[in-house]
Amino acid sequence: MSDASLSTVSHFLAGLRASASLAIGYIPMAFSFGVVALQADLSPWQAMAISIIVFAGAAQFILVSLLAAGTGGLTALVAVLLLNVRHVFYGPALAVQLTRKPGRWSPLLAFGLTDEAFATAMSEATRRKLPPVWCVGVGMGAYGSWVLGTALGVLLGAGLGDDEGFIGQALSFVLPALFIALLGQAFQRALWPVVVVSAVLTGLSLISLPGHVAMIIGMIGGALVRPWIGSAEEAGK
Repeated sequence: MSDASLSTVSHFLAGLRASASLAIGYIPMAFSFGVVALQADLSPWQAMAISIIVFAGAAQFILVSLLAAGTGGLTALVAVLLLNVRHVFYGPALAVQLTRKPGRWSPLLAFGLTDEAFATAMSEATRRKLPPVWCVGVGMGAYGSWVLGTALGVLLGAGLGDDEGFIGQALSFVLPALFIALLGQAFQRALWPVVVVSAVLTGLSLISLPGHVAMIIGMIGGALVRPWIGSAEEAGK
């Protein structure tokens, strides 16, 4: 194996290790999704197909809720796409933190770029430039844990009977807790102004705007603040 291949494998494995903290949150959350999907009268293979193909976290719960309510497939698909439009901003923001253009890794990198994977990558980017394959490792580790969690939920959920709803509610704290942990990483790396600006703008927007619009406004505000922080840090050196 060439040095380049060894380096690629090394970076990928490092990304997998970095995804371990995401897996801790993803597996129980995906387990909950598998249980809820069965509760909504989806078949086990349908629940698994959604996690394997969509891989969109909270959007999957919304998709299942819409389908269970009798919403048409096209309408449900449009709703999920609108919910995930925020990911359009993730790619360009991450691209400038890479050591080079992702090239052939682009499809895998884009597919695995969830909210949590993006937060993990951007947190790491405060210390160094990121090899594209490292980001792929993070995304694929997160994806594998999500699919595994869904499989466990589908396999075990069928025998939970009336406890399914209770378990789904009991595990619903996992995703918010995961985001809080990721925010903690940002605070440790002096990105707190971005978090504060995003939170304040989102909170104020929620007063009169839908949640998905408020989220986008908060993201744009945080994105505008981040370059200013970088300029201030450079000026202080």
